[in-house]
Amino acid sequence: MNTLADLLEIDAIKLELEARKKNEALQELVELLHRAGRIRDPEATLGGLIDREKLTSTGIGSGIAIPHLLSPDVEQTVMAFGRKREGLRFDSVDNQPVNLIFLLVGPKHQEYAHLRLLSHLSRLLRDSGFRRTLLEADTPEEILQVLRRAEDREG
Repeated sequence: MNTLADLLEIDAIKLELEARKKNEALQELVELLHRAGRIRDPEATLGGLIDREKLTSTGIGSGIAIPHLLSPDVEQTVMAFGRKREGLRFDSVDNQPVNLIFLLVGPKHQEYAHLRLLSHLSRLLRDSGFRRTLLEADTPEEILQVLRRAEDREG
């Protein structure tokens, strides 16, 4: 399994999302992946994510959202990260604003690997120190370093 830090690249990190609403945040992150050449059809990806959010919000609480999708548009899992320090509404389970958004888009035929990555990321994000360090990072490079250190600690 790839590490999360291997999936996230500098050009898919945005430290201050402009979005004020959930769908705007999803669009910003999808655009990052498209501009970086990691997805071919941003409209289909965004539509799939919005449809997925209608089923149940991926705002998991504690200021975190992990929108995700299985898509025929990618050959391997791609990831984007966005941060909104003051938070934005995401229909989270705890009704609190979201500050940290990890977007995962995986290949249609890799459901098991996709679930493992989601589980791994969720486990890391339970650590309040990890979340705080992500909020305090000043550069995309620092975000990657924080992610690598957390994964190294986990083993």
